[in-house]
Amino acid sequence: MIKVGMAYYPEQWDRSLWEDDAARMAKLGVRVVRLAEFAWSRLEPSEGRFHFGWLDSAIDTITRHGMQVLLCTPTNSAPMWLYTDHPETVQCGRDGRPIATGIRGHRCIQSPVFRRYAARITTEMARRYAGRPEVYGWQIDNELESSHCTCPSCREAFRRWLRERYGTTAALNKAWGNEVWSGEISDWEQIQPPVSEDYMPDWYNPACMLDYERFGAWCLADYVRQQRDIIKGYDPDATVTTNSWFCANMPDFQQEYACLDVAAYDNYPPMVLPEDGETLYSNAFGLDLVRSFKRKNFWILEQLAGAGGCWSPMGPAPEPGMIEGYAMQAVAHGADLVSFFRWRSSCSGAEMLGHGVLDHDDRDNRRLAEIGRFCRRLEQMPDLDRTSIRGQVAMLYGADQEFALKNQRQSEGFAYWTQLRLFHDACMGLGIGLDILPEDAPLEGYKAVLAPTHYVTDPALARRLEGFTAQGGTVVITNRSGVKDKHNNCLFGEPLPTVFRRLCGCRVKEYDAIGARRQHIAAADGSGYDVTGWCDILEPEGAQVWARYTEKFYAGAAAVTKNAFGTGCAYYVGTVGERALYRALMAEICRERDIPMLEGLPLGVEVTARRGQGGLYRFFFNNTLRAVDFPLDGQTVALAPMEMKIQAGDGRWL
Repeated sequence: MIKVGMAYYPEQWDRSLWEDDAARMAKLGVRVVRLAEFAWSRLEPSEGRFHFGWLDSAIDTITRHGMQVLLCTPTNSAPMWLYTDHPETVQCGRDGRPIATGIRGHRCIQSPVFRRYAARITTEMARRYAGRPEVYGWQIDNELESSHCTCPSCREAFRRWLRERYGTTAALNKAWGNEVWSGEISDWEQIQPPVSEDYMPDWYNPACMLDYERFGAWCLADYVRQQRDIIKGYDPDATVTTNSWFCANMPDFQQEYACLDVAAYDNYPPMVLPEDGETLYSNAFGLDLVRSFKRKNFWILEQLAGAGGCWSPMGPAPEPGMIEGYAMQAVAHGADLVSFFRWRSSCSGAEMLGHGVLDHDDRDNRRLAEIGRFCRRLEQMPDLDRTSIRGQVAMLYGADQEFALKNQRQSEGFAYWTQLRLFHDACMGLGIGLDILPEDAPLEGYKAVLAPTHYVTDPALARRLEGFTAQGGTVVITNRSGVKDKHNNCLFGEPLPTVFRRLCGCRVKEYDAIGARRQHIAAADGSGYDVTGWCDILEPEGAQVWARYTEKFYAGAAAVTKNAFGTGCAYYVGTVGERALYRALMAEICRERDIPMLEGLPLGVEVTARRGQGGLYRFFFNNTLRAVDFPLDGQTVALAPMEMKIQAGDGRWL
């Protein structure tokens, strides 16, 4: 059965509360309790002096009530004695100076000294608890980001990483194009991380910036691997993960999770929903992206349980149905464990106004009741964990695209994730099964492949997409594809979209980075759409014109094209449109490739399906604050705000 979890911090509460807390959680339906992620100072109050007795007691209390524990290595927040005794373990900011301690996550994960201490506390925990039946799994650290530390250890590690990658300074100079602005180096010591007190990423060499992001992602993956190896050394069968989040210093998730057993995510959907009909706010894209990290079902290690109030002013209370609805949304997209954050709102520290399930009064409340309903619904589907998601449409995601486009802005408001989310939103709104894949994943078994904004170009992918299309598949390529080589330098001598030109049957004559301004396009079927961000002015070279611009000096020029290629076809979308454009495009693709879909769903209604040995379940989620209804199989389905209805394979509603 899908398991429900809860984050609990026994070190923050008097022991007199532990027994009652465990009893209340077990009665609610909680089966896994997450412990110890920030408890290093309690586990090792001074160097080499370990106190595990309190954690033993907490685990005994929890398991006595029939629950298991998910243990976290506490390395996100080192004890203050470590920073005092070893100041070189403190992370340095972009200005090269140590950041202020006293918050969390202020350690340098690349520091050899910190690594030694982190390995020791992880070893002590693994030696004590690994292999015990009450341990459901392990979480490494907390909400890890790529390393952007600029301490001396990290500077030297960056140089060492580059030496291993390029071998010689001459090879690096050529790869980075260092002849520009007299950037050529003659000694590795001349290389500095591309950060400074007045940090402006647009001004640094884009090739250097991309390698720096790759280096930071490598540091993180190496850090994760070290702790994973320690835990597995004591229990090879342990389930080990870490909790991802979508942060400023985004990691390469494929690297991060390569050595781990299951992907996991901290899921905080929005509680204030826009009403403009165009803003994309659903967390469905993030959930499907997390599923792509291991290409299988995943865990939620922090699920929204109350109003936020730590990193920003306190937010509004969750609307009725929101806690349950968002938890079911996670399950609908492949979560096999949903662990809420947290059992009780803290009475001290920076997160005291970041609300958990219970408020400071410690009384039962509406949020607790909703989580109880969620638990009871899962009990109606005991075999749901024996199902998974497999789509007929794939969308490609690459860390290099995120890294490169983040550091060299294309136009005002232009973002890699925007186009990914627009296609994803269209698929959810049509009930199309969608898988997000790494760019090197096999494409067999899919009928259509979406490859938005393939900016840092891999010619091998272009050849694979040509083969896929020639054999009857449909491919979608978008603006800002084929722009850069693997070093993040512009390709020379070939019109955009360069390596995708033959597949798409068109070339980019000129482009207009319109930013936040609006343009308009008219489709061949008579429909029209507003567009923004970017306009590729296309010249067909065998492709049909699917839509044309209607304004500015390129009025009448092609904006979207469709090209027959072998027994399949390729679309090129040269601009960034409103939601309706992507829904119309995906509906056409579904009709052409005989992909099942549901037309006519109201905006904000998301449809997904899980199937397998446990049966078939279809999920209909109203991710809005208004009541909606729609026709389905000869009946009318009505959904209250934030309501999830589930249909079993035999047609029963659960």
